[in-house]
Amino acid sequence: MKKENYFYITINFYPQYEKKIFQKIDENNYKHLKTGDIYRKRLMYDWGWGQEYGFEKLPQLSFVELLEMITEYKGKIFNYSKDYMNFIGAISIIMQDHIEELIDFLAKKINTDYFSDKKTKENFKWFSFSSQKTREMGKIPGGILSQSYEEVLNQYPKWQEISNTVKEKIYSN
Repeated sequence: MKKENYFYITINFYPQYEKKIFQKIDENNYKHLKTGDIYRKRLMYDWGWGQEYGFEKLPQLSFVELLEMITEYKGKIFNYSKDYMNFIGAISIIMQDHIEELIDFLAKKINTDYFSDKKTKENFKWFSFSSQKTREMGKIPGGILSQSYEEVLNQYPKWQEISNTVKEKIYSN
């Protein structure tokens, strides 16, 4: 996958991308001032002070492409880097638009050695499969509006079947 900005996300509702990077086209679509690419404004990750807004490059990436961003992420420090924004953006979009695909993916991987890689486990912890364990690690569980990702996932019967195994794989040392 090309290394480009697929997502711009605010943190603490800063920076004001609308004024510095984008020109508004219509209600939800914006044109990148330098590249001419079209982005859609939408809600993204919630770090605990409300769901942040951000911009997603169109056309929307597939579940497989978003998953690739997550698995390739090298864990750079918290900042506004392209890789970090793509990582958080990919998680946000998967949790809003591809939950059933994520659950199917996890169901296929839990009986393999997929989660034996430490970096893979660390990256998947950002999905906050366990709000309790996420808080114990000193982080705030991601969410959608007033629900944590764990609460969102709990609405899916297939998640109920695999959740304990997934949590064991992700949060084990």
